[in-house]
Amino acid sequence: MPLLNSFFLHLKEGAAVRAAIPLRGVIEKERVNCFFGKAAPPGFTLSFPYGRLAVDQVDTSRSCMVMIDLTDKTVSVSADIDQIKDPLTLELTAREIVTHTQARNYFRVDATARVSASSAVPEEMAKEGESWRLLGDTIDLSGSGLLCSFHKPLEKSKKVRIELTLPTHDIEIIRALGHVVRCRRVEDNLYYVALHFDQIDSESQDKIMACCFELQRRHLRMRVRLESQSAP
Repeated sequence: MPLLNSFFLHLKEGAAVRAAIPLRGVIEKERVNCFFGKAAPPGFTLSFPYGRLAVDQVDTSRSCMVMIDLTDKTVSVSADIDQIKDPLTLELTAREIVTHTQARNYFRVDATARVSASSAVPEEMAKEGESWRLLGDTIDLSGSGLLCSFHKPLEKSKKVRIELTLPTHDIEIIRALGHVVRCRRVEDNLYYVALHFDQIDSESQDKIMACCFELQRRHLRMRVRLESQSAP
């Protein structure tokens, strides 16, 4: 705990952070840009722009994750939600600094990149009708999976081969095996498909996390600039 307390002492009041907030009746946590507020360590507050989060729907029985952008790295913190202070503010208690490996399973970052899903059966072993491939784009990305848009649906639990082009300066192609977590029809010929990585090498997963952290820093910097420009 002393290490966690000292970590918070170095954070600035009003620092832009990103949090994964649990809502009642919703499994997946809401990802929200917000602002850090100081309190007696390991306590702190999160303040949300007006209309950005339905604070009255927050599930205080579940923990949240807070991603904090430092000069040379991004740190994730697991925290308990103590109470809803007011319609724009939550009071929390930090419990632990989450390691890079643990963070893979928590944070998703909005990201647009080319992605393909294809039959898990190797083409040379596929029987007639078993070989197929869908091309689409990612909606968000994490170290454990991604949300994509495709023009055709995929069955829940279906095993797939995933090929992802990371949205980085250097073209990085990530290949993995995974399965369909869920599929939702959005409109005619448009489906949102969530994929989970089942088999992916550690180097590829590290590249995805590095990409996520870089995109996160970009999102936070853009958010701060936009809000500073709109401030009276």
